[in-house]
Amino acid sequence: MPEGSARRIFLAVAARFFPVAVLFATFAGSAAAQVTSAESPAVLTLETALAEAQQNNRLIKIASQSVLFSNDQILAAKTQRYPQFNVQLSGSGLLTPISITVPKDAFGLVNGSPVPAQDSTITTNPHFSAMSFIQISQPLSQLYSVHLNVELMKVGKTLSQEQLRQQRQEITNSVKEAYYGLLQTQSALDAANENVKALREMDRTTTAYLQQKTVLQYQSTGVKVQLAQAELQVVTLQDTFETQKENLNDLMGRDIRTDFTLSGVPEALPQEQSIELARESALANRTEIRQAQIKIDQAVYAKRLQKAQYIPEVGIQYLFFSPFTIQGFPSNVNSLGISFKWDIFDWGNKRHLLDEKQRGIEQGQLNLLETRSQVTIDLDNRYRKLREARAGLKVAELGQQAEKEKLEVVLEQYKQKAALLSALQTEQANMAQSAAQYQQALSNFWSARSEFEKALGEN
Repeated sequence: MPEGSARRIFLAVAARFFPVAVLFATFAGSAAAQVTSAESPAVLTLETALAEAQQNNRLIKIASQSVLFSNDQILAAKTQRYPQFNVQLSGSGLLTPISITVPKDAFGLVNGSPVPAQDSTITTNPHFSAMSFIQISQPLSQLYSVHLNVELMKVGKTLSQEQLRQQRQEITNSVKEAYYGLLQTQSALDAANENVKALREMDRTTTAYLQQKTVLQYQSTGVKVQLAQAELQVVTLQDTFETQKENLNDLMGRDIRTDFTLSGVPEALPQEQSIELARESALANRTEIRQAQIKIDQAVYAKRLQKAQYIPEVGIQYLFFSPFTIQGFPSNVNSLGISFKWDIFDWGNKRHLLDEKQRGIEQGQLNLLETRSQVTIDLDNRYRKLREARAGLKVAELGQQAEKEKLEVVLEQYKQKAALLSALQTEQANMAQSAAQYQQALSNFWSARSEFEKALGEN
């Protein structure tokens, strides 16, 4: 076939199948992307975990209801400023008649004639009777007490908000502890996988030496036991890791089966650089101090409210009375006046109650000073513990690195038959010990950091 004809046939076939090929490639790429997306869990940063927990955690939602309760109480207390309406309706019927005998001359003489002129008996007929009683009162002098009561409830609402903030802080601390625990477990899991990798290489080499009859059977079996123990440790750490992930998902208020990977966290906090900066942050943010101050405010308003009890109760009162079914009585009675009430003498009751409120203020002030002192002591202790833990982690990390390098050398010597299996096993044991020391130091560091961040009191 001529070259030109072959080229034309090839171009025709390519033109027909090129769109199909492009479409297939597009679907293949999309499918591959979906598989990759499905197989790659999202990266969860500490900031994202904290944000989701603050928004979705159920304990925070429960605590937020207390703030709503306090707001309802304030709205209810404000209604005491307005006129109060009282409507009463009563109705009754006599089962038996009532008779009253009025003796002669019971009411004296009128124009020389006795009233009544003779003994008289008045008898009521047993019928239904009813009356209405409507009262409207507007407090005047009590408005000051109502105002103080509203202000006291507002302080109570502030306390509820601070308790909500405390709950948020506790959830934040729990999320950080869970996240740091995952980082620690992940580090231990990585170290365990490296240990398994080294033991598998040792087992492979020892199995080859066993075939060459340069090692004994029990030595090869001993290596396999070590490998099995290391693999068991990996499985245990994997299970622990999954359990910790479920707990963190629960704190975040989402499906516990949600998969994710971890992101790094900053090595050091700004407050770690200066103990004075850390103290300022703790004294400004610790909820114990804020709540102690709010309780002082409550005690002050409680004293002012008690002192307001000396003010007489003065108000405007309107009264409407209608015995509308009783014959002989006026059909409507209207009155408008001023009500006044004042307990002139109470045997010192108000004074003693006022002294009690003053004691509450003094107690709150002392409690605030003690709380500030305890917060400072706690912060200083956590600051020093974190500094010690960081230094200990550095020592353990260097020790583990040294043992790891030494193990690599001895393992290579063992492969080259320049070292005995016993020497390699000894070095393997040393490596495991240094790894355990590092994991313990890492655990101490994350715990110290979590406690330090808790002592700072930040959200």
